[in-house]
Amino acid sequence: MRIHRHLLPAAIALAASVSAVPAHATNFTFSGAGFASITDGTGAFLDVAIPKGLFSDTLTFTVPSTGIADLVIGVTTSVKGLSSLVATFNGTPFTFVPGAQNTASASLSTPVASGLQQLVISGVSGGNGSLSGTVAFSAVPEIATWLMMIAGIGLTGAALRRRPRYRMGETKLAYS
Repeated sequence: MRIHRHLLPAAIALAASVSAVPAHATNFTFSGAGFASITDGTGAFLDVAIPKGLFSDTLTFTVPSTGIADLVIGVTTSVKGLSSLVATFNGTPFTFVPGAQNTASASLSTPVASGLQQLVISGVSGGNGSLSGTVAFSAVPEIATWLMMIAGIGLTGAALRRRPRYRMGETKLAYS
């Protein structure tokens, strides 16, 4: 019976140590008047008034755990827009697809490991190009999470099984 008193604090300590979240690092470099807000691998970015000539925008951010990253990039490809676009996420290239009304878009859904991620978008600006995009991260539970959940269910079942059962109408009396 004494082991049960020590089991709960040990389980809480284990859960706290396994679920520690790493520090978040973000670094955004834009060619024009850019802005980004990406927290825990989810957010948006924008770069407008990209000057004429070659450009390269780099976004480096952190995801807290293993999961799936969904990225979508939209660009303006008008006369003074962007051309010769190349985008990579952790070295994996995107393909831009022309859209309606002088636009193009690219999307990628890929598994990622926890830690730093890098999105690079480059090309040629006609003098007033703009681009925007979103990053969405969904976590995949780690093995430690699954093991803790299974252990918790098992301990709950064991506790319920060891508990004394009483029938309807039966009263248990204890005398001291």
